[in-house]
Amino acid sequence: MAKDNIIINGVPVSGGVAMGEAQVLRDPMFQIVRRTIPAARIKSETARLEEASQKAIEELRIAKFKAIKAVGEQGASVFEAQVMIASDRQFLDSVIEKITVERVNAEYAFQEALAVTINRLNDSQDQSLRHMIHDIRSVSERVLSFMMGIGDGHENGFDRPTILIGRIFSPGQIMSYAKRNVVGFLTEEGGPTSHMGLIVRSLGLPAVMGDYSIGDDITSGTQIIIDGNNGEVIINPDPNTWRNYRRIRLRKRSQPFALLLKSRSISPVCSDGRKIKLAANLEVPGSLDEHLVRLGIGVGLYRTEFLYFSKQSFPDEEEQYDVYYGIARKFNPLPVTLRTFDLGGDKYAKELGRISEDNPALGWRGIRVSLESPKMFRTQLRAMLRASVLGNLKILLPMVSDVEELIATLDFIEKTKRELKRAHIDYDDNVPVGVMIEVPSAAMSADYLAEKADFFSIGTNDLIQYTMAADRGNHRVAKYYIGHHPAVLQLIVRTIHAAHQNGIPVSICGEMASSKTMAPFLVGLGVDELSMSPTQLPVIADWISRFKYIDAKRFSSRVMRLGNAEKVSRALKEAYDYIKQQRKGSWLDEQTRRR
Repeated sequence: MAKDNIIINGVPVSGGVAMGEAQVLRDPMFQIVRRTIPAARIKSETARLEEASQKAIEELRIAKFKAIKAVGEQGASVFEAQVMIASDRQFLDSVIEKITVERVNAEYAFQEALAVTINRLNDSQDQSLRHMIHDIRSVSERVLSFMMGIGDGHENGFDRPTILIGRIFSPGQIMSYAKRNVVGFLTEEGGPTSHMGLIVRSLGLPAVMGDYSIGDDITSGTQIIIDGNNGEVIINPDPNTWRNYRRIRLRKRSQPFALLLKSRSISPVCSDGRKIKLAANLEVPGSLDEHLVRLGIGVGLYRTEFLYFSKQSFPDEEEQYDVYYGIARKFNPLPVTLRTFDLGGDKYAKELGRISEDNPALGWRGIRVSLESPKMFRTQLRAMLRASVLGNLKILLPMVSDVEELIATLDFIEKTKRELKRAHIDYDDNVPVGVMIEVPSAAMSADYLAEKADFFSIGTNDLIQYTMAADRGNHRVAKYYIGHHPAVLQLIVRTIHAAHQNGIPVSICGEMASSKTMAPFLVGLGVDELSMSPTQLPVIADWISRFKYIDAKRFSSRVMRLGNAEKVSRALKEAYDYIKQQRKGSWLDEQTRRR
């Protein structure tokens, strides 16, 4: 008899709660046999290859068209990257050459050429490059399916709400399954920054990544619950647990996407009248933008690197300007913070040649690449400055680790401004330039950075992983990724203090900003803004309204006196439980009384 309520912890990829029946999908195992063909069949084998490729391209274009309606033009552009892969003439010609020279069947030639390409790309350990490998595999499986007469194979929906489990799912698969009664995803790969993560969040589908004992604890037909807010998976939930989660869903507490769409106002005001500013983190312009504007929510972080991932090449000035100006105009007069490209040097294959690094997270990325690639940096800065003419744009610099990098960047921006001025091109001469505090050295030198910067934005995701030496996308070390560790909190406090001492605002833009557990602590520290995924805005606004600012200040002060992560965790949980019960009075007084 299967054990009830088995709980597995993973990495949150997309928030919300999903309940359903597990469906385990293995990677397609095409049993392709090498067959020798006569010379007379070479032409027909080549034709089969070309036809299958065209069918895959057409299928991807249809998927992109559907995605545009669901998640917007930019969000759907991942399919354009897959169309480009399917249309790669150089690769197809190499397959045709193999068919012709070796006189082998098209499927075998295609699979052999694919293996060579994948092995070459696998030499890099960079995560985003592995994401590109996922896209290549996904496209290749489509082409092989058509050559073998299999087609999509998933035309019909599932009879019951279903949670798909597998190694990883491509954007196309997610878009397709989302309309077939699939309510959530569990994967072994593809973290929050992957193409998969982007699409599931855009669709409001819960997703978690980790080790799920596939084939052991989880088999097809197993009842499971996934909580994308905290990365928890419940296998074989007992009737009481199932009823409790169903009750939560009926209250829409666990469906932030639907909750946001139903929101008519978002008023993050503490119960004693203190107003707290909220903003949205965006990866691509999409269907939620107009709703955010109506709610008066600006953009605290716009990740511009998606412009690169959507086409796997560096966008020119006009392409970037069109996107930057479009989002600035849409949100005007609300502020929009554009982050310059946070990409590793290995991404710029065409521009710089492929860069191979053993540890790219600690390598040549972010502002380091920008400063040492002046042509590309100039292109992006010109586009941003031109778009700043409306007066509501800010420029944010990623991965700054030293004040000299900030000084060099400010000089570069001034030089770019002079170029625009000489060309009689308008821009905002007072566009704010801020620093993303996500490297411990930046937090430790925040006093010096604050003298030069116009604002700070604390990227807690990277700050935590760099401080704790734990990759947040690796479920094996997830237990070491501790956001409430005193070392991390000390760096945050130091940054906030330095910013306010120098009269500049500071925001939190990592996932910590959308944590109800951390909200009273961060509010109590006096952060000027919490920037988060749009779907979390109504949740956090409601939570903030439940406690007093004066209590939050006292609480954050007490937390900073605690000496280890366990004590901090206990204090945060006690505060959370007390606020959740919405009792009158102060949870801090209650905690003090207990002690």
